[in-house]
Amino acid sequence: MTSNGSSSAPRSTGAARDDGSVRSIQRAIHVVTAMAEHPYPVGLLEISEYVGLSRASVHRILLSLVRLGWVEQNPLTSKYRLGMGSVGVGIVGMVTNPLIRDAHGYLTRLAEWSGHDAVLSTLIGGKTVQLRRAAGSNTELIDFEAGHPQPAYAMADGKLLLSYLEEAEAEARLRSEGMRAFTTSTIADVEIMLRELRKIRAQGYAVDNSERFEAGRGLAVPVMGEGGLPVAAMLVLGRLDPARDAETIRQMQSLARGLSDRLKSAGELPTAAYEAFYVAPVAPPSS
Repeated sequence: MTSNGSSSAPRSTGAARDDGSVRSIQRAIHVVTAMAEHPYPVGLLEISEYVGLSRASVHRILLSLVRLGWVEQNPLTSKYRLGMGSVGVGIVGMVTNPLIRDAHGYLTRLAEWSGHDAVLSTLIGGKTVQLRRAAGSNTELIDFEAGHPQPAYAMADGKLLLSYLEEAEAEARLRSEGMRAFTTSTIADVEIMLRELRKIRAQGYAVDNSERFEAGRGLAVPVMGEGGLPVAAMLVLGRLDPARDAETIRQMQSLARGLSDRLKSAGELPTAAYEAFYVAPVAPPSS
C-alpha cells in the first residue's frame, strides 16, 4: 500500500508486462535485423547463434514472424529468409523517406563533380546497406545492388558509421562478422580496426583503400541528424586518385551539410538510427 492507501501492485504488474512486451519486440527486431544482414536463407541454429538467443526462443519468434508474413520458410530446406511483408515495408520506406528522397540531388552533384559513383548508405548490424545511388561516368568495375549488404569493416561508409558506436558495441559487431580478408588491404584484426575507428571518429571521415574491392577505393562522410549523430553515410567509390582525397572530402562534407540543412529546414531531419548505441558528441567548452 502507498501512503495514501492505494495499492501499487497493479501498476507494477502493468510495468512488468510492458517490459516483457518491449523485450519481445526487441528480440523480434534483432532476429529480423540478423536476417537482413545475410543475403541468403539461414537456418534456425545459425540465427540462434548470431543473435545470442536459445533455439527455442528464436523458433517461437520465427513462427510469429512467418504468420505475419515478415519471414518465409523454405519447406524443402527449412531455412528462413525475409518475407514479402518485410520487403513491402522496406520498399515503401525507401520511397517515402525524405532523407533518401532528397539525397538524390546531392548524390548526383557529387557523382558529376567527381566522375565516380555516389552512394547514401546506412548500418544494419555489422553490414552497410546502400539506400540510394547516383552513377558516375568513370566507374566501370564496381557494381552495387540497392539493399545488398556489404561488410561494414571493409567499406569506407561502414567504418565511418561503426566509428560513432560505443566501442563495446562496435567490437561486438566486428566479432560477429568474423572479419575475413577480401583483399591484401583488408583490415581483418579487431584490435587494429578499433584503432582505425577511433581515428575515423576524430577526423570525421573514412577511407577505404581497396579493402573490399581491389579495383576501387572509397571515401565517406556522415550525414548528421539531430543531436550531432549520423543518420546515414555519404560515400564515393571508384578508381579515386589519392592526391584528390582532401578536395573530395571537403566537397562531400559540404554536400552532406547541405542535405542535413535542407531536411532540418523542412522539419524532416531524423534522429540517428541505432541512437542507443551511439556515443554522444562532446559539447564544445563554453567560452
